[in-house]
Amino acid sequence: MNKEIQKYIPIADFLSKVIGDNTEVLIHDFTNFQKSIVHIINGNISNRAIGDSITDLALEFLKKESKGNTQYLFNYNSKTNNNKVLYSSTFFIRDENNEVIGALCLNSDYTEIEKSFSLISSFLPNFNRQIVTNNHAEVKENLSSDSQQITLNKIDSVIDEFGISPSRMTIDEKTKIISELQEFGVFMLRGSVQEVSQKLSMSEPSVYRYIKKIKSGSTV
Repeated sequence: MNKEIQKYIPIADFLSKVIGDNTEVLIHDFTNFQKSIVHIINGNISNRAIGDSITDLALEFLKKESKGNTQYLFNYNSKTNNNKVLYSSTFFIRDENNEVIGALCLNSDYTEIEKSFSLISSFLPNFNRQIVTNNHAEVKENLSSDSQQITLNKIDSVIDEFGISPSRMTIDEKTKIISELQEFGVFMLRGSVQEVSQKLSMSEPSVYRYIKKIKSGSTV
């Protein structure tokens, strides 16, 4: 584990004691995206453990904003593999060169609290409260234990935006999909090119060729 990352373990332990059992506290070390979780408390909340992978949100942040000055993201919704919506915040750990090397994350499960509010509201007909449910929450992060699943989820979401089966897509449409996946940082994960080639019915060399030309700003 990176020595700078290791310094945050006591902070994570402290936060878990203060916040309580309904919040997962974890630390990512971005040295290895596939096995970035190096410390976790209350991992039962997202069903993750030490050795599990980076999230799609962190990957996208590294790709788009890591060179900036953003230190944290807070109070956003995330979603677990079993579709439980959590209330999340992420503090990005930077080294002396301002490079993002890890993250300290909090993921809170307020399911029981929401049930309590619903019960109270049933006795107070004039009480108006906007409750965010699993079906309506705007999810910014998917808490998956597997980097392959992160890749597949992102590929599927981008393909769904087009509303066309990959078998019917034009070269231009496939190029746009690969370009979006590149922007989201998907190709920073091992095995992503293979997954994309299978989903888009393309050869792996073709996907690599598209990525290279997108990086150079050329047209395919």
